[in-house]
This record gives sequence, structure tokens and C-alpha cells, in this order.
Amino acid sequence: MNTRTETTYSVETEHGYRKALEHALGLLPLPDPYTLHTVQLRKQNSADVWLFRYRKQGETHSGLGGEHFSFVVEKDSLAILGYTWKDQSLRSGPLPTPEETKASAEALFNRIEPGLSERLQNLWIDRHDETVTIADGPNKQAEYVIPGMKYKCYGRESDDYAWVIVGTGGRIITFEQGIRWRNGRVTEMWLHDGWLRKFGGDGGNG
Repeated sequence: MNTRTETTYSVETEHGYRKALEHALGLLPLPDPYTLHTVQLRKQNSADVWLFRYRKQGETHSGLGGEHFSFVVEKDSLAILGYTWKDQSLRSGPLPTPEETKASAEALFNRIEPGLSERLQNLWIDRHDETVTIADGPNKQAEYVIPGMKYKCYGRESDDYAWVIVGTGGRIITFEQGIRWRNGRVTEMWLHDGWLRKFGGDGGNG
């Protein structure tokens, strides 16, 4: 996959993403107090996609690995391919039961794309944790666990995968769809900061 030659756009000067952004914000639960920081034009499964990254203002670590709200939208179809939210508020609280996880995941699938849950076969529901790096005292940062429950599905017609990770209090940590798997994941991982570190991307200077 050729991922090194893509472009990062200034949100002040680039306007081609506006339609995709407005569509996504009509469906996604954008948390406060996040503001748009970077927009990148990338490739995912050979299609042009917009990668949007929001970050908190004034935080000491909102760069790669830190707190952010990011999502990927296919440029032509405006399909929302995924989003992720990494925030220290997700570190504590009760996790949903498997039944609650299923209900939250299917509701999200159908909000993103009506009828999507009916095209997906649930494979399993299990614990799946993420991490976030936050300030832990002056000039010190530490990595913390964000606990979650993962609802993983397979799309028979499209031969790909989709999932939702539901965090504490029923809040969604991650959603992805259209993930291709051939002896391992072959779909690009623009929502994963480890991927951005390897293939290039701007998470901010926090």
C-alpha cells in the first residue's frame, strides 16, 4: 500500500472536505470541547478518503497517542468508514453487558447507515481495551487503559468486517466498517495512531 505520499491540508485553506465534514457531523456524537485540527486526504481500500482529527484546546498531550476524536469519510460516497474517541474520561465507569453492547452497536450501525446491522453477522462480543496518553504531572505523561467491549461482525455480501467498541457508560470508543482481511488486516488503519507514526500523519504537537 502506498501511504507515504498523501497530503495534509490546513483546515484554514482547504475547502474540498466541507461536504464530507457536514455529513459526518450530522451523524457522529462529536464530544465537547474538541475542535477540528487537521484534515488529510488519504487512500483506504483504494478509495480517496478524508481523515478528520479533532483535539482539545489547551491540553498538554493531544498529539499522536493522546486525546483526540477522529473519523474517516469516503470522499465520493460520503460513507463514514469509522471513528475513534480517545479521552481520559473513558478510563473509569461501568462497562456494558454483552446485551447492552449489542444494542449500542446495532443502533450505531443503523444510524451511520440504515439497515447496516441486518447485513452483518455478529461473530463475537468480548472485552477489548484501548490506551490513551495523558498528562500525569508537570512535564510528565503516562499511558492509561480505556476499557471497552467489542462487537465484531462479518459482512457476507461484501466479504469484509465491521465492529464497534463500546466503552464505560455506553459511550462509543471506536467504530469501523469495510475492513478487509487476507491473512491479516489489509485495509489501512488511519484511525490508529501507531499507523500514523509509521506512515505519516499529523496528530498535532501536543
